[in-house]
Amino acid sequence: MPRLVFSDSDLGRVRFAILPFQETLKAARGLGLPKPPPGLAAWRHASRAGLPAAARPVVTLCSAHTRHLPDFLTPQPANDPMSFEDELHAALDDPSVPVQQDTAAFAGVLETVPVVVHTLLHHPDRGRRTLRHAFTAFHQAVLAADWPRLHAQLAADVAYRARLAAQHGLDAMLATLCPPHVRWEYPHLGFDGPSAPDFALGGRGLVLVPSMFLTDGVHRQLNDRQQPMLFYPARTAGAFWRDTGGRGWPDGRLAGAIGERRAAVLRALADRPGCGTTDLATALGVTPATASTHVANLRRAGLVVTTRVARTARHELTPLGRHLLDAHIG
Repeated sequence: MPRLVFSDSDLGRVRFAILPFQETLKAARGLGLPKPPPGLAAWRHASRAGLPAAARPVVTLCSAHTRHLPDFLTPQPANDPMSFEDELHAALDDPSVPVQQDTAAFAGVLETVPVVVHTLLHHPDRGRRTLRHAFTAFHQAVLAADWPRLHAQLAADVAYRARLAAQHGLDAMLATLCPPHVRWEYPHLGFDGPSAPDFALGGRGLVLVPSMFLTDGVHRQLNDRQQPMLFYPARTAGAFWRDTGGRGWPDGRLAGAIGERRAAVLRALADRPGCGTTDLATALGVTPATASTHVANLRRAGLVVTTRVARTARHELTPLGRHLLDAHIG
């Protein structure tokens, strides 16, 4: 199991990031792998039907290897939130980024070098233009409409882990990051992957990035020019894909999700974060089956997340759910 080695100063530089362009990479990987990652089969079937030809180079590139991508596609995340366009610009438009060097290293781990990689190696400017067009087409066709729901799940994951670290310490947060794929025992954070020498963070800390499409393990981005990064499955990804099968509300909007009864569910969960289905039903004066149906609809809209503790389902609002409650329902 590869391991990251923390110093005390690294522990003070652990942070989270939500990165829409990186989710695009993970989605393209999930769409192109021969075998779908857990939970993504229905989403793949729905997404492939509407995939434009212009987006196919992205799928080919991102699924050429199960764990690796050229490093230039994962730029250093800023401290402020980044849009898809911000990340795309940082990845493809910075002339100082060693595109050919990174692509050559990537090609070295491939059994077969696809055309898009060959173009990046020998005609990097043309290759970047092709990728810019392909990534934009892929994002618009596959992710853009559903991004509000996906972002709500990712934000809920970050908020949960931030609360855990604040209440119980960074040790507790790292120890529960992504079992069984990640193991924490100070000063080592081990993760699934081929054997490799320990990687010392060297005072740079670590960026933790949740993903809704990386459901089969963790990925890492480790090089000498940026802060190390670890991508891990968001804690609600399994339930999210079971609920929606990749087919959410039209255009990712909240249409159909909110009525007076569901607004009451949001109010109840705001007052009782983490409550179970039976307790929620009692508070609302409905049957547990009715409460479960309402929660499922709100979960599909990205307003509620559900996790299991032993055999009990625990429900809480996402940041989007809290915002909707504060701004429109009260």
